[in-house]
Amino acid sequence: SRFPRGTIIGVKQRILLPGAPPRAALGWLAGAAFVVAGVLTPAALAWVFTHPPRRFHTKNPRVLGMPYQRIRLRTRDDLRLSAWYVPAAKEARGVVIVCHGYFGNRATMLPHLRFLHQAGYAALLLDFRAHGWSGGSMATLGRRETLDVTAALDWVSAHPALGRLPAALLGESMGASVALMVAADDMRVRAVVSDAAFARLDNAVAGRLRLTLGPLAKRIIPPTQTIGERLIGTSCAEVAPVEAIARIAPRPVLLIHGTQDRLIGVENARELLAAAPGNATLWEVPGAGHVMSIYTAPEEYARRVLDFLNDSL
Repeated sequence: SRFPRGTIIGVKQRILLPGAPPRAALGWLAGAAFVVAGVLTPAALAWVFTHPPRRFHTKNPRVLGMPYQRIRLRTRDDLRLSAWYVPAAKEARGVVIVCHGYFGNRATMLPHLRFLHQAGYAALLLDFRAHGWSGGSMATLGRRETLDVTAALDWVSAHPALGRLPAALLGESMGASVALMVAADDMRVRAVVSDAAFARLDNAVAGRLRLTLGPLAKRIIPPTQTIGERLIGTSCAEVAPVEAIARIAPRPVLLIHGTQDRLIGVENARELLAAAPGNATLWEVPGAGHVMSIYTAPEEYARRVLDFLNDSL
């Protein structure tokens, strides 16, 4: 009524499709989704890493023509673990506890059993907690797995035929890292063969996330590690074989690491060697990826490990 009849007034209008939210709402939703993804993605990754899908093995030492016994171990935190005891092919000169890596199981260590058995070593191969056929619902990536290896040592010590024999630990990846930490505090261990161990757990966490997420890993690593630390109950920096290896001395350690390991870089082995007070030796396997040294150079691998055990035990 304020304008004369016939006046044309310019009006800026926004045309919306029925039910479509305004741009401000879309922006808010996108921001909220970004925040939620930034929280949920690290939480989901941390949960998956500490609750890996189980790989149930069907192979056993019989495929290698070896007799074996299924045994049960009980840890000091009251978990039941599944394991095999394989007697030596001849009079036993020692016993080796064989420790698999993360997301593995005891069957993945059968290639190691082949040469140990023929050389006169009895062997015990266990499934870590939350792996294979063992009990437990959460993997702690080395923190509580030390109790699993201690349970294996307890079983060996109580065995009438094995308790008098010298014992060694042989492990790969997480199993190698656990072996180093156990040997540091358990004098029943006379020697350690460590294949592709991490110096600190945070190195392994970062390596796995980089392989999984590529360029996105840089932003995801800190929150994922923080959440994972709350799940396992300790800082990743505290799960540190590099802080333990000096306490193994003067007992010997053989470090093995592939030069093309993209998950746990060979610099971890070099850091472990530098921290050992002269009781460790390092064999860097040219061209080998993570825990692939035994396949890259199988004959030399067996020879070096057996020479080390024969000299050490």
